[in-house]
Amino acid sequence: MTVKASVTIPDDVYEEVKKLSDNFSFIVAEALKEYLRKKKIEKAVGSFGTWEQREESSADIVNNMRKEDIRRNARRHR
Repeated sequence: MTVKASVTIPDDVYEEVKKLSDNFSFIVAEALKEYLRKKKIEKAVGSFGTWEQREESSADIVNNMRKEDIRRNARRHR
């Protein structure tokens, strides 16, 4: 699926992009994908410190989640 959108871009940026490619939509889509990729990385890197603030180790947290999941599944099969 594609969406048409209207955006305002400085003339000099538009002209420079048009020199590189006749497919302006493709260039914009690729630029947005790269922007989103960078934002996801920033978010992931930003979350690293939050684990340090926890009293339990990450392994303990995962093991507890697994135990809870096993209990939840056991109740479901009764």
